[in-house]
Amino acid sequence: MDRVEMRVRASAEPVEVRQAGELRAGERLAFAYEAVAGRTGIGMAPVQVKDGGPVTPSPMWVWGLVTGVSEALWRSFPVVTEGWTVWVACEFGDQLSIITGIPRDVMIVTRRSTS
Repeated sequence: MDRVEMRVRASAEPVEVRQAGELRAGERLAFAYEAVAGRTGIGMAPVQVKDGGPVTPSPMWVWGLVTGVSEALWRSFPVVTEGWTVWVACEFGDQLSIITGIPRDVMIVTRRSTS
């Protein structure tokens, strides 16, 4: 994954802040590392913007290439969530990928894909 991070750090592409429900395949989604409560180790979660102000890209972010966006997975499981959940599949290079659920009205950080 180091190769992916180095390539992305050199990119001068501007970032956008918008709702997760507007995310589309082919864009890049920012992820940040975080400690996960109740688990050992560190996980990755999409970068969320809470105050609505300008966003400065961080060299600590990892950019995932969005390969799929769906609400179908949420509808197929008997889970209780607040509002609609958007399920996002992302690739990070070197065969690493992740599927994560994001509430559709959460503000996230994206940028256009350059690859």
